[in-house]
Order: sequence, then structure tokens, then C-alpha cells
Amino acid sequence: GGAKRAAIAAQGRRAAPQPFLFGGNPLGDSAFLATESLYQRTRNLGNIAFRHAIDLHLGPRLPVVAWTEPASRINAGGDIGVIPAANQLGRHHNFNRLSKLFEQVDVPLVMIGLGAQSDIRFTMPDVQPSTINWLHRVVERAPNGGPNLAVRGEFTRKVLSRCGLADPAEVIGCPSLFINPSRTLGRDIAARGRPPRRIAVVAGHQNWRHLRFIERSLGRIVARANGSYIGQDPLEMVMLTRGEARRMTEASLLACRDYVCPDMPKAAFIRWIERHGQAFFDADVWMEHYRRFDFVVGTRIHGVMLALQAGVPALCIAHDSQTLELCETMRVPHVLARDHPEGLVEGSLWSLFDFDGARFDDNRQRLCERYVAFLARNGLQAADWVRGLASDPPSEGRATAKR
Repeated sequence: GGAKRAAIAAQGRRAAPQPFLFGGNPLGDSAFLATESLYQRTRNLGNIAFRHAIDLHLGPRLPVVAWTEPASRINAGGDIGVIPAANQLGRHHNFNRLSKLFEQVDVPLVMIGLGAQSDIRFTMPDVQPSTINWLHRVVERAPNGGPNLAVRGEFTRKVLSRCGLADPAEVIGCPSLFINPSRTLGRDIAARGRPPRRIAVVAGHQNWRHLRFIERSLGRIVARANGSYIGQDPLEMVMLTRGEARRMTEASLLACRDYVCPDMPKAAFIRWIERHGQAFFDADVWMEHYRRFDFVVGTRIHGVMLALQAGVPALCIAHDSQTLELCETMRVPHVLARDHPEGLVEGSLWSLFDFDGARFDDNRQRLCERYVAFLARNGLQAADWVRGLASDPPSEGRATAKR
């Protein structure tokens, strides 16, 4: 990994390397594109949260090179390629194409936000050999030879260790934790403490049958609280919540209906989703929408994270290793899905919101300090306000949400 990485290392402090994002596509023209095309660009609308965060931290408006581009385009993308990663460690991904592609990549690389995917018990997953090979190619292209993988939590680091890659990993949680510039974000959220009236729900996946009673309870909460039902993944849920129920196939529409509101006639469900459904292709617009609500709840960690970054109390329903690891690493309020097999009720949400604002802020500051140091070691400079988050917040006593 030759000449270009050596040149970056030699630059030292004399010049700031130009980073670019590798992976994903710009979504600025979303209003004019078909949902199918937009979904291909994101795969999960929750990915918008951490891509947006990294762009804010290192940009803004960083150049983007798509996953599908050839090695020559990646090498010409800039001085350092930054890979916004997701839960790609697991048997569910095969990166054979990327592993072979990265053998031809010469640009230095940094990966941020890598996570492992497993069950709620943190069972060690069987990672595909192609994924391990791909990550080795990334590690070999570290800008300064040090750790260049920022991961979501200790479980992910253990999985990497099993793959022979523990040393290049630094635990930082998710960069979406550092979108809001306030150093007292947790205290600000706790100070809002009041039982919620308007509630937004981040929708699950219609094939998550083990969560169907939880999802149905959330659907009832949306109806009673004049709330919002926000789709993230898969394509059918995004189409549904984007207002396209009437152009979905009968089978897809009924699968979503049976998951959320099984007792509704089809026509009534279409009216329900047209009233409450929302889908977002811009993180700022998504957070602005949340400001209208008192509380956000759901099984999607990044939909919950954007609510917290908007200063809105939020509760994640953790149901797998990805959601639980991030909640534990970042001190995100959460409950375990297995503890609520029959679902949740509106009146209990506030009692489940166990949130210590000062503890959240202290943990956020420590993770941000680690994140900023990780970026610096890899030749990347975080924005001034991000470095400000890494400093100690002012002491204002402990703030805990009152229930």
C-alpha cells in the first residue's frame, strides 16, 4: 500500500489531507427519485444517520465514491478514504467482490462504525472469510500504520479478535452520537422530563415475526397519540411510509398490514398509514420532524439516535446484538424486547425511560475524546465543535429524567 500512504504519512502536520467517503450515494435529489432507486442507495435509511455524522465531522459535503466504483475511481477520490461502516461482521454478508477490489486500492483507508451482528445473547457469529479478507485489506491501508477501525463496542472488538484483527480496533460507539454540538445534551433531554403525549415510532421489519406483538402495540400507540410511524427498512416499509401503499403489491401491503395492524381492513390500513407514515432521506429533516414530538420509541437504533440528537427523549427496544451493543456503549435508554413479549402500552413508556443525563454526557465526552484521537492518529482532523465535545462539559450537577 505504497506510495500514496507514504506520502500522507510524510505530510505530518504540514497539510490537511482531503478525505472522501467511500460507500453510499448522495441523496440530495431524493424528491425526484423512485423509492426503489433511493433504497438501493441507502439499503437502510438508518445508514443516513452515521453517514451524515461523519460528513459533519470531517466535511461538510465530502466527496463520495460509491461502493460500485472501480479501484481507479477510489484511488482518485482523495487523500484518505473514509468508510462509514455498519453491522457488516456476521454470516449475513459476503464481501468477496470488495476483498478482490481492495487488492487494487492504493489510497489510505479508515473505517468508522463497524459492528457485529448476532443475537441478543451475543453469540459469536461465523464471519464470512471474504469479510475477514476485506477487513485485512482495509487494515493494511491504515494511513499511519496504527489502528484504523473504529468499532461500535466491546463485542465487535471480540469478534474482530477472533478474526485476528483486535489490535487495529478502537471502540467509539457510533458517530451519530456526536451530531448535536451541545456538551450538555443528556442534561437537556432529562430536563424535558414529562410524560409524553405525542409519540413517534420507528418502524420495524415486517418479517421480524418474533417482534410482531411489540410492533402491533407500537401501532396502537401511534393511533392513540396522533403520532408518526417512520420507516427505515426494508424496501416495503419505506414504500409504505413514503405514501406509496397504493402502488405496492397486494402481498407486500398485506404483509405490512398483518405485522402492524392485523385487525384493520386493507382500506382502513391504507388510510392509517397515509395519515401517520413518514420516510426521510435527510438526517436534518428527520430530526426536525422529531422536534414536534414528546417521545420516540422503536426497535431501530439509528432512528432512536436521531431523536436523542434532536434533544427528544427516546427509548430503543433492543432485540439483537447490534442494538444492545450500541445502547450499552453509548448509554442509550433501552429495554429488552424479550422482557415485553406482549408489547408496550402508552402509559408505561415514561416509566421505562431510565435516563441519567449527566452519566450520558460524561460517557459521550469520553467516547468523543477517543473518537477525535482516533481521527487524529489517522491523519484526519475533526471539526472544531467536535473537538469541543471531547472536552469536559461544565459541571451543573446531575440531571435524571423524573418518572
